[in-house]
Amino acid sequence: MSLHAVDELDDAIDVTKGLLLPFDLRHWLKLALVVLFVSGGARFPSYAFNFAQPSGTVDAGGIVEEGLLLPAVIALVALVVGFFLLFGVVGAAMEFVFVEALVSGEVRIRRHFREYWRRGLRLFGFRLAVTLPMLLVVVGLVAAFLFPVLAGNGVELGLILLLAAIPLLFVLAFVVGIVNGFTSVFVVPVMLADDCGVLDGWRTLWPSITDETVEYIGFAVINYVIRLVSGTAAAMVLGVTALVLLLPAALVVFAVAEVLSATSGLLVAATFVVVGTVYVAALFAVWAVVLVPVESYHRYHALLVLGDILPGYDLVADRRPSDAGGSGGATPGDGGGPGGFDDGDGFEGDRPTDGADDGSPGPV
Repeated sequence: MSLHAVDELDDAIDVTKGLLLPFDLRHWLKLALVVLFVSGGARFPSYAFNFAQPSGTVDAGGIVEEGLLLPAVIALVALVVGFFLLFGVVGAAMEFVFVEALVSGEVRIRRHFREYWRRGLRLFGFRLAVTLPMLLVVVGLVAAFLFPVLAGNGVELGLILLLAAIPLLFVLAFVVGIVNGFTSVFVVPVMLADDCGVLDGWRTLWPSITDETVEYIGFAVINYVIRLVSGTAAAMVLGVTALVLLLPAALVVFAVAEVLSATSGLLVAATFVVVGTVYVAALFAVWAVVLVPVESYHRYHALLVLGDILPGYDLVADRRPSDAGGSGGATPGDGGGPGGFDDGDGFEGDRPTDGADDGSPGPV
């Protein structure tokens, strides 16, 4: 008997086509905005900041003087951490927006964000709690390396402690990746179906994991492989795009430099900043659009597998190909049936209507 993760590979393609075709630019751009936040949600990012500062004053053109460096560094760290925290909170809420779009075929960002932002906060808190041990281990690794060096015991002892702790870091990273990944692709749909919190969603999912362990392991392995392949292909598309856009960007900068360099170096620098910002923004836009079919396919694949293992949580039953008893890949706007929408405004079957869901479900 083959694995559900294998059986649903082709069906996930058909359902993804039903979501994205015929091509609608506005539909794709809205999905691209959601995917930009969601694409990293299954693997909550960790960031390590290492600021090395020699003693004494720092010469930075008079901008940073002695006594101002520490506040400047603290402000910079606060801004960076605040940005990523905000990005993580918005991304967690967008998980629900994305699943709603996959189920209904319609992308309603503002409406569903307002509906699920509280649940997104709970999801973000869960991700942070799961990821925090790994962050502490990373900090411990840095401290284990630096303490012997600062104590005058040499680099060798620090390296020994660092190498000894690396296996623990790999184990933690694997566990964190699995938990956060399964939370995004399996628990979030359960939370939507049952109008519950993260822990309640895990309590619902966990018995199926223990009963169908092979199925979930098979999904994890296959998901890793197809993500590796699709991620490589998407990176190649982005690389080619970056090279294509680099030429006109460079020509603009060089042309302005040739005309204005003799009169105003400040204008040349400003042009470089503006062109560079537009270039990076264009790459982000291209990356988001490229990720739309990639991430939609992965999430549909997970939803199909979830529906095979737990038929009561088959949110895309009405979008399955006709040979699987579905609708042959409904086009955007279609709905009805189990896991679908009757008019895009409410849930059918056992799922709650908008009037019953005020965005404040049960406890995490």
